[in-house]
Amino acid sequence: MLTTTIDGLWVLQILAGIEVVAPELGLRPILPSFETAHKALAHPIAAELRAAGVIDEAGTVDSVVVEWLTVLSRRDVALLIHMRGPDTGDQPARAVLARFAQWWVVMERSEDLVRIGGAGTATAEGAANSVLVAQIDRLCGTNTPAPLRPVTLDGDAVLANVTSQASLKNFLAAQQMDADQQRIVLLAADPTRSTQASVIALQSGVETGQPTRTFVEQSAVTIIDSPEGRLVAEQVPSAGKKWMVLAPGSATNITNAINNMVRRLPANEEWFSYRKVV
Repeated sequence: MLTTTIDGLWVLQILAGIEVVAPELGLRPILPSFETAHKALAHPIAAELRAAGVIDEAGTVDSVVVEWLTVLSRRDVALLIHMRGPDTGDQPARAVLARFAQWWVVMERSEDLVRIGGAGTATAEGAANSVLVAQIDRLCGTNTPAPLRPVTLDGDAVLANVTSQASLKNFLAAQQMDADQQRIVLLAADPTRSTQASVIALQSGVETGQPTRTFVEQSAVTIIDSPEGRLVAEQVPSAGKKWMVLAPGSATNITNAINNMVRRLPANEEWFSYRKVV
């Protein structure tokens, strides 16, 4: 993987002619008519990139890095991941896992640092699921599944009634949950004791009425590491209602939750092979 700064990425985009990579990470597009190769090469970080072999003496970007940037800029489908823990404050780490054709690339941002790397290739749904789960495991690490008996909650009721840990405790007490279920869910929801990685799915090339033509799936999957172990929370629309399903965060449960979410994109079961129309 390549690790650089926001300025380093700016230099690489200009030299590679890639205007947009991942706006969801707070990265602005470059302006080719104003931000020229001459300006990019004059930036002090260009010397660091040259010393690392990322660009050559003529300012040509390494071909593999160009491929990564191209996948990000021309993506068909992507996952956006926000990772927040007790120590992240108001700036969670963020990542985009993007697919163009059969190629997958991951870009991570933490404050002013950026990491970019290839994530694999896939031409079938099973292989694509493996790419996604492998990257999520890499970003989140591994953990033992929490000993939770699965819980299904009315998502709209949660939004309407839960505004604090105290109100969550009262809400759970009225849900016919046993003491262990309530305790584990309360721990998972405590931002001072648990970390969360929220995952949403994006599809490019969809007429949404917005200039970006990006469809954002409204359900999400959240992977939670608590003192009791890992959980997965899945938002499931059914019969006109939104449900929240919490289950042990096993590899199988996480894979199924992510797969269910990406299948709700407009591409449906073809999410792994869908190609946007330019």
